[in-house]
Amino acid sequence: MSSTVRIAGALPTPDADPSLSIVFAGGWSVGYDWAADHVVTAGAPVQPLFPSPFDRDLDGALLGQQAFSDFEYVFQGGNYQRIKLVGLQPDGDPASTAENWSLPSDWTALDAVFPGGGVKSGFAYFFHGPDYMRFDWPANAASADYPKPIGPNWHTSGAFTHDLDGEITGLRAFGTKAYLFRTVTTRVNRDGRRTSSGGFVVNAPVYCRYDFNGEVVDNTVTDPVDVVGQWNGLFPLLDAGPAIELGLDWIRAAESAAAATPLAPATRTAFGHHFMTGSPDATVVNTVRSRLTQIHERLTDLPNQFKWTADLGFPAVTAPGALTQIGDEFSTFHGPNGRAAALIHEACHFRFDAGVDVPEWSDEVIDGVPQGPAVINGVTMPRYSTIPTTDALVNPSSYAAFAQETALGDDTRFGAARPQL
Repeated sequence: MSSTVRIAGALPTPDADPSLSIVFAGGWSVGYDWAADHVVTAGAPVQPLFPSPFDRDLDGALLGQQAFSDFEYVFQGGNYQRIKLVGLQPDGDPASTAENWSLPSDWTALDAVFPGGGVKSGFAYFFHGPDYMRFDWPANAASADYPKPIGPNWHTSGAFTHDLDGEITGLRAFGTKAYLFRTVTTRVNRDGRRTSSGGFVVNAPVYCRYDFNGEVVDNTVTDPVDVVGQWNGLFPLLDAGPAIELGLDWIRAAESAAAATPLAPATRTAFGHHFMTGSPDATVVNTVRSRLTQIHERLTDLPNQFKWTADLGFPAVTAPGALTQIGDEFSTFHGPNGRAAALIHEACHFRFDAGVDVPEWSDEVIDGVPQGPAVINGVTMPRYSTIPTTDALVNPSSYAAFAQETALGDDTRFGAARPQL
């Protein structure tokens, strides 16, 4: 489905690195290097440093200008927090955005907040529905005769005339550009590429590029695969953040289910589906509990020993005990559930890899569709339901599927047999 990231905004780091933007989405952020045109070399999703409730779901962010150049500002839920650039500590309490930035009083939530670039670099912009306001830093006041409609003034059309997700302001050679992001409903094929018929209906990000100097939209990207491909590493790493959160939710549910005495009937059913025994003895149960703990520890440790790699050729791959890599297919092939399943799978490889790797869909019927045997590195895998319990206890897909079933109450088996979910 490509990505499910909703870009919230970005902050440059002019003192630390004039080529680096910290891009925010949800509760996660990633560094993007404009000079290298990819995420930072050791790029991985990291949670922002801002205090709650500004630690996730931001509306946008600004570096202060003129008399306020010692501060940055983060916006969320109708309020903003001013933060000292030195030490990144809050400066005062949160305050009302509308009241203090001269916005309409009913703008209690914002779609996007970002700075101008190029000839508009002395301004900040606030977007709400189909309209926007402009704030003049030198005057320390909102510009007159606002709000104005987005479409005719930013020369945008279609999805980009209202309800934006957020924006990334370009740096270096792209310093006159604003990248406006919006989530749209579209149809994609199995590989996440936009299609006119068939396939899957998904919600995915698109963007257009606005040039402040020319006052024109000079590029629009609406195929979800191309959106991921144009931002080298950004979307897979930002998608990894919520995948970690969802994977941890599933694992906690699985740990709780496996710790119950006696096991609930539904848990015994899940043991039968994924560890090939509906009446697990104490050794089997204790082994599963121990390995769920290891998975939990690894997911909690992410993003350590974790990175995006260009042209990986797989959604994810792991060198046991050393490194997990994700590629663009982590975003383009999997939906949010599949990404969470993939990270559980890779956590198994990282912590207790034993060479057994039989996908949960191999030669099975998934969601009513018969699947052929999996072929991995030229080797045909057996039917998932026929592997012995000893193999299932070290099989990554067994833990990913068991966690899903105990958390969701259904044998969902998100992954290659159910892409885009």
